[in-house]
Formats: sequence, structure tokens, C-alpha cells
Amino acid sequence: MTNQINVKLVDSSYSINIGDKSLKKLIDKINSSRISKCLIVIDSNVNKHHSLLIRKTFALLECKVLQYIFIATEKNKSLNQIEKIYNILSYNYFGRDSAIVAIGGGVTGDVAGFAASTYMRGIKYFQVPTTLLAMVDSSVGGKTGVNFNNKKNLIGSFYQPDGVFVYTDFLKTLPYKELISGAGEVFKYSFLAGHNNYLLLNNNLKKLFEGKEIDYNKVILSCLKIKSNIVVQDEKETTGLRKVLNLGHTFAHAFEVESNYKLKHGEAVIAGIYCALVLSEISGYLSKEKWELFFGNFSYIPISKTVLKFDQDRIIQFMFGDKKNTKGNISFVLIEEIGSIVVDVVVEKASILIAIKTLSEFVKDQKRFKRGKLSSFEGET
Repeated sequence: MTNQINVKLVDSSYSINIGDKSLKKLIDKINSSRISKCLIVIDSNVNKHHSLLIRKTFALLECKVLQYIFIATEKNKSLNQIEKIYNILSYNYFGRDSAIVAIGGGVTGDVAGFAASTYMRGIKYFQVPTTLLAMVDSSVGGKTGVNFNNKKNLIGSFYQPDGVFVYTDFLKTLPYKELISGAGEVFKYSFLAGHNNYLLLNNNLKKLFEGKEIDYNKVILSCLKIKSNIVVQDEKETTGLRKVLNLGHTFAHAFEVESNYKLKHGEAVIAGIYCALVLSEISGYLSKEKWELFFGNFSYIPISKTVLKFDQDRIIQFMFGDKKNTKGNISFVLIEEIGSIVVDVVVEKASILIAIKTLSEFVKDQKRFKRGKLSSFEGET
């Protein structure tokens, strides 16, 4: 079974295909697009586990196919790697009728997408996400980019893919640490829509951390419906709506840099969302009762003990370098209620430090936060 979401934008529209027929749909799409050459940018780990599947799949393409094995680390999310891709495209005479296929997680998608957006002012590209994080979030929306001068995603572009193809069997070989990273973005999406969505994602996340089988297609579909709806309404962050997708990310990006990228993006997002919840309560947007309920509902989600080693002043410094800031202020995305998010909130440094300190205390004694009663939300929409 394959689910499809149509992303209808002003200048370009595309479909998201989720399910066991998605790779076949990718081949059909490329073959029907009269593409002359195709560069597959593939995560080295994905290639190690799935090279036979990839060879069989892309052998069905009617165009010339080249492959670039990419070591997908945050340090390789760089202009140096973009230049390597440019060299392959240029040396092999790729033209405007060519395409790039990104097969990997968020880093692979960002790098391949940015290369596609800038080579000859833009060629087609397709996303084949292979991590949970990329499947629920980064493969959709058209944000591409690289890190620069120790600042995350400082150089990039808005450039929509020509299709996203989610084949969940890739998750069978995904390391547990990567599943936790993906859970960070699912955690975020649980707050961005109604209570039924909150319950669905919360219950599936709990199963994931208990080692039980979950319906990945249903989880991914729920998250991408939310994201695609937001992207359609605010493709290039001009109205402010898309900023809700940055819940927890002001903290998270600083945590990633402070950890020298030892923290996975989703792990940092988990910690960042907990901090955003604390900051929401301190700033008066979230009641203490709701704050305690949310902490309790998700108390099964582990937080990396790496955060205990962070230098708080350096965290603040990195936050000032966040590209989302305006007028020299650090801007946060906070929560009022499930499905009610507040953006561009400026708070005092003291409140930020309290949020980070509370996070540390939570990590040290997470067991004392008993899981809240999900029944509080049952029946609500």
C-alpha cells in the first residue's frame, strides 16, 4: 500500500509517496520526465546495507546513471562537499535536463538539494529519505543548505524537490541511535496539531522506546500531513507560520554545536523541546499543570547525558548566531497548548539559563517525573 500527499505550491508542486511501491513510483517519475542523466548521492551506510536494492532499482532507469558515495556527517555538510558534487556534474556534462537523487538522511538531502538548487541555477532533484528523521521531516519542505563557520545551515536555499519517496524498509537497518534521533522530530510534531495527533504520536513513540512494533507509515503520514500543510501556506517563511516547525530548535542547534556534533540532530531536538516547555511555563504561556503533564506524558523519552557537560555561556553565545534571530535578539518558539504555538518570543538570558538548568536536573532524575494520564485528552479534537 502506498499513501500519497500532494504538495501544491505556487511555483512548483510535487507528491510525497509513502509505502512499499514508492521506489517504483520514483523510477516511473524519472523515466517520464525525459531526464538525460542522473546522479545518485547516497549515504555510505545506506549503500553498505542496501546496495543490491539500489542497483536493482536504478537499473530500471532509461537515462545514464552515476553514483556518488557520501559520508553523511555534519562536518561533511560543507561547501567542500558541494564542490565535489559540482565537479562530478561538470566533468560528466550534466545539463539542465539532468537530475540528482538524494538517498540518505537529512544531511544527505540537504547537501544534494543545495547542489541541485545551485548547479546551472537549478536542476531536478528527488528525495529518498532513509532515516526516520528525514522521513518525518527534513525530506519535505524545500530547505537545503550547509553549515559554515561553525553555524548550522548558514548557507542554503529554498528549493523544492520534484518528488519525495518514502520506503520504510530502509528503517530495518537503521541504528537505534538514529531511531532516537528521528523520535525527536516526531516529539515536535505531537505538539503542532490537535489532540488526536498528540495521542497517536505519543502512543507510537512509547512503543518505539519499549522496543515494540509501530506503524511507521501511519506515523510518517501524520507528521508529513502537518508539515506539508504548513509549507503550502508559508513556503519561504514570509508569513511566520513555518516558524512553528522550529519548536525546540533554537536550543537544539546550539546544543549540536556545543557537543561538536556528537549529539544527533533529533537528540538535540528532544533536549531543546524540553527546554522550550520550561521556557513556555516561565514566560507565562503554559500553565504549570500542563507543563507537568507534558513532561510526564513523554518521560519515557531519554535525553542524552551529553547535555550535562554543556557550558551554559557558550550555549547562549551559539544562540546569538542562530540565523532565525532578528535585531540582535534570541527568538524562541514556545507552546501555549497542543496545536497552539507562539513564535518570535524574546526572553531574558536568566530565563534561558533556568531552562537549561532544569533540563540538567531532569536528566539527572528523569524517573521522578511520573508519566501523566493521556486519558486527560481522550475524546478531544
